[in-house]
Amino acid sequence: MSNPLAWMNNTFGTGSNTPVRAAPPLPGVPTGPLAAKIVTANVPVTIFAASSIANTADIINPPTATEPLYVDVVGPATAGSATSVPLLPGQAYRVSSPLCTPVTAVAATAGHAFVAVSY
Repeated sequence: MSNPLAWMNNTFGTGSNTPVRAAPPLPGVPTGPLAAKIVTANVPVTIFAASSIANTADIINPPTATEPLYVDVVGPATAGSATSVPLLPGQAYRVSSPLCTPVTAVAATAGHAFVAVSY
């Protein structure tokens, strides 16, 4: 009779009856945004095009920033909009599911740099 626990032997061949779970795969290779700085003051830029985020994206207003960065996943980002999320210096925003809309950002100063990565 064969060993009924043979299916539990781990992949390293140590004979342990404790199964070993493989590490989960990484979500993918990070890709950059379409824009990583505000070109013109108070004019939104498209960070990610519609349907370009496969799984997750992170947008970060650097801690060295001197003003908020507004991010919007519904329409063009504007300061004070009901759908625009203000990111204070050092704060981040995560898009945790694929979107069929573009992701935009705006700030009050031209040249305002930020970090955006999708996975």
